[in-house]
Amino acid sequence: MILKTLKSLEDLRKDNKKKIIGLCHGVFDIIHNGHVDHFNASRKKCDILIVSITGDKFVKKGPYQPYNSSIKRAKVLEALKFVDHVYINEDFTPIKLIHFLKPNLYFKGFDYLKLDLTGNLQKEIKAVKKNYGKTIITKTKIMSSTKILNNALFDWNEEQKKYLKKISSLRPFDYILDKLDKIEKLNINIIGEPIIDKYVHSRIIGLTSKDPALSGLETSNSRIPGGVISVATIASEFVSKVALFTYGNSNILKNFLNKNIRLFNLDSSQDIQLKTRYINDHRFQKIFQLTNFEKNLFSKRKKNKIIKILKKNLSDNLIICDFGNGLFKDDIIKFIDFSKVKKFINVQSNSLNYGYNLFTKYKMNNSIKYISLDKKEWELGFKKNELTDLDMKKYLNNQTAASVTLGKNGSLYYSMNKKFYSPVFIDKVIDTTGCGDAYFIITSLLKIVETDSSLIPFLGNVYAGMHSLNLGNSNITKKIEYIKNIKSLLNF
Repeated sequence: MILKTLKSLEDLRKDNKKKIIGLCHGVFDIIHNGHVDHFNASRKKCDILIVSITGDKFVKKGPYQPYNSSIKRAKVLEALKFVDHVYINEDFTPIKLIHFLKPNLYFKGFDYLKLDLTGNLQKEIKAVKKNYGKTIITKTKIMSSTKILNNALFDWNEEQKKYLKKISSLRPFDYILDKLDKIEKLNINIIGEPIIDKYVHSRIIGLTSKDPALSGLETSNSRIPGGVISVATIASEFVSKVALFTYGNSNILKNFLNKNIRLFNLDSSQDIQLKTRYINDHRFQKIFQLTNFEKNLFSKRKKNKIIKILKKNLSDNLIICDFGNGLFKDDIIKFIDFSKVKKFINVQSNSLNYGYNLFTKYKMNNSIKYISLDKKEWELGFKKNELTDLDMKKYLNNQTAASVTLGKNGSLYYSMNKKFYSPVFIDKVIDTTGCGDAYFIITSLLKIVETDSSLIPFLGNVYAGMHSLNLGNSNITKKIEYIKNIKSLLNF
């Protein structure tokens, strides 16, 4: 039987006070022999076995998961003779249902002893103990639903399959965890221009009666941090502390920042650029975009003040987010060029600065450790119609690495005269806004802790792909979700 409410779990406990109730919890996407042995071993130790499964929207294991919906998963489990009841848990953890069901025994597979990525297992054990239950680890054979999905059911193309098998053999998953642990100890500096993205959702009615203009009905709107604000927010998910150097109304900025981000306001009198995007809700398409002004203007006096703030507060590892909105010009560029701190640079071209905001305005020297741009931005800077490996080789020195992002075609990473390629792993995106920023900050952090170059474009693409499943920067992917996706992709 499929139980549908927490109350039904509570009633089951009340009606079976003298019975031993056992609980197994997991995603259970593809039922394999390992699961069957686990349930069988669990059922032998209790009178009633409940299997709870994680609801679809709470499954964060990897691209295209869960493969089967919660209803389909529940029906398969319901058909197993040693499963008495199934419950779909609409939460990230089973802790609430544990408090309602009060199981005598809580069963987990042997694999959880090896790696508890979320740290939730200890919380679950604590909840079981609080309700006078006991946790039992079944020592049945370990198998992997994800491995079955990757090899047999997911629609990976041949390039993706070949790449994932190769990358999974290069470095153990523990190596990546170790690098992310090193990143967690970093204090970094980020400087750049703030942007606020306003999304106006609308239902398109048709054409107006007198003009050939679209007519629509606004259904909702929201303001989402963009520009350097979103880059700093992503970084704060991974590092110890972020020092953010930007400008604009402090109250507005702080409204978007978390406790791990320290704001150094370079000029509180400056306006923050607002980009208003109109969305057709029917197909989730952007139909029009308006920007409230072209760029900010900084007087000589204000530039000198900004340089004083930077001189006093800057330390090593400077992430530069240049959106071409007016901050990175003249004296400020000169100060950055001559600063000895390690620099990681992203310079963006858009419709307002196309052909004018080029990476070549930064003087190439050994303090520039990394540059990440899309293919068109590299071509604009080199004044080339088509970017070549030779262009990159001539421009880069042995101290500087670089990424070329290729959108749906993946990314290239150049380091020490070698080139590394990674395809993308998510092809059905919601919005690509901010994906380049997400790739840039993740790969910059990986570069700082000297990660194996062959892994950097892969790990950057994984995070950027996850970012693309949201509307702009409306949801910042959590570190634990990122780790789960990496583990899933490497499970070939």
